[in-house]
Amino acid sequence: MKRYSKFILAIVVVLGGVYYRNELDIYLSSFIRILYNENVNNNNVFTYDELARYNGIENAKLYLAVLGTIYDVTKGEKHYAKGATYHYFVGKDGSRSLITGDFRDETKEKDHVLDLKCSDLSALLHWKQTFKQKYTEIGLLKGRYYDSQGRETPYLENFNRKIEQCKEEKEIAKKKNQEYPPCNIAWSEEEGTKVWCTKNSGGIARSWIGVPRQMYSPGEDTPSCVCVNTEKHHTALLKEYSNCVNTSTVCMTNI
Repeated sequence: MKRYSKFILAIVVVLGGVYYRNELDIYLSSFIRILYNENVNNNNVFTYDELARYNGIENAKLYLAVLGTIYDVTKGEKHYAKGATYHYFVGKDGSRSLITGDFRDETKEKDHVLDLKCSDLSALLHWKQTFKQKYTEIGLLKGRYYDSQGRETPYLENFNRKIEQCKEEKEIAKKKNQEYPPCNIAWSEEEGTKVWCTKNSGGIARSWIGVPRQMYSPGEDTPSCVCVNTEKHHTALLKEYSNCVNTSTVCMTNI
C-alpha cells in the first residue's frame, strides 16, 4: 500500500511540475517579450545628447534628424563628415536650416518650422522623403516632434494639420489659376514692363486668351497680373491697366 501511495504521489509531483513549468514558461516568455519591446522602443528614441554623439568624432557613425526622424547618413560622409558642406546637420535636428540656409544656427529654434510658408514646408517634406529613400531610418528624436515613447507631440500634430491646410490652399490656388491664369511678364530698358495673355500664359492651357487685369487680393500689398475672360468675370477686385485699351491682350506698365 505504501509503495502504491508513493507511486501515486510521484505521478502527482511530475504532473504538477509539468503544469507549473508550462505556466512559468508562459509568464517568463511574456516578461522577456515585454522587456525586449521596451528596450527596442527606448533604443529607437534618442535624446538630444545621444544624437549629438553620432557626429563622426565621438562615434564613427553620422546621424541627423529631419522633422524628428533620425537617419544614418554615414554612407554619405563626403557630404556630412567634419569639414564637408553639410556637416552642420549631423548630430542634431536642423530642419529649419534646410530652408533658411543658415548653417550656424545652434539655437533651440533650429528645428522650429511652423512659422514657415507652405512652399517651405513642402520643400521640407521633400527633403525628408529624399533622406528616407537614400539612407536608413534609425529612430526618433525626443523633443519637439516626439516624446520619450516615440509618440507624436502636440507640435507635430499642429505641423500635420498645417500640411493639410496647405494642401487645401494649394487646391484653391489651383482653381483660382484656372479661373484667373497669371499673365506673361517681360521687362526691358527700352519698353519697360510688358504684360500679355495667350492661350497658355501662366502655364495654364485653355480655349480663351483673356485680357490683362490687376487683381487685388486680401492681405497683399500689390496687385498681381491675371488674364481675364471678360465674358464671364466682372469683379471689383479686378482693375484695368492705365493707358491700355480694355480689350487689348497686351499692356505696358510702369512697374
